[in-house]
Amino acid sequence: MKNFVPKMMLLAAVSLTSLSARAATCYYQPGNNTTSGDVFYGAFTCNQKYIDQFWNHFDFDKGDWDDGFGYEAACDLNRPLARTFNALYLLAYSAEDYARSTSDFSGNALRWAYPYSSTYIDELDGRCGSGDKNTGARATTVHGPIIDNYTELYWPFFYGENVVQRAGTILHESRHGAGKSHDAGTSCPRGASCDSSWGYKGANMYQVLYLWWFRVDGTRTTQAMRDFARTEAQNIINNGFKTNPGFVIP
Repeated sequence: MKNFVPKMMLLAAVSLTSLSARAATCYYQPGNNTTSGDVFYGAFTCNQKYIDQFWNHFDFDKGDWDDGFGYEAACDLNRPLARTFNALYLLAYSAEDYARSTSDFSGNALRWAYPYSSTYIDELDGRCGSGDKNTGARATTVHGPIIDNYTELYWPFFYGENVVQRAGTILHESRHGAGKSHDAGTSCPRGASCDSSWGYKGANMYQVLYLWWFRVDGTRTTQAMRDFARTEAQNIINNGFKTNPGFVIP
């Protein structure tokens, strides 16, 4: 069992000033960090306690987050690592009575989303992907026996999504890490990452459940993030299932 007592790591919480305009061969595309929620959540995550906690629970490695991705500037909101930490904070602490250990799956999705994600994501790795926040996959998860399991996060995740969308994507990927793949090919309206139905209990259902609960009951957040959660969840309901479950989120 992992608990929430941070394991100290050799990672410094340093200034918010970006040291470079690029990571590896990809250029930063942060846009408006206030609108995305990064300024709001960055005020919490620029804290060694949370940096150590997330680093430990999601098995980050220096080699997957250096070379401009943020290891050397963990509080720089323009870099991928700080933006990922923001999503993990939202995932962990948005329930009023948030889970105190990663083995606590009780309550609704708002409460168990972080423990579930930390349990079923073997490691989180930062990658360029398309190198453009507007194109390509947000993330991918490799899962199977006798192989190295991992989840890679790409430019559309870091810069094409706001903080609550990123949190939902991490839970989505953790469902894949638990061995649940999409089962409907490209047969839903969005043409990719389709689940056959709500009853399949796939990654799209888990993502919607979290976002829906966040919309209704999310704390330590802003109204803008709750509104974004509703929009994202409704979009997945309308477009991510071969058989539309028909829910309308108020």
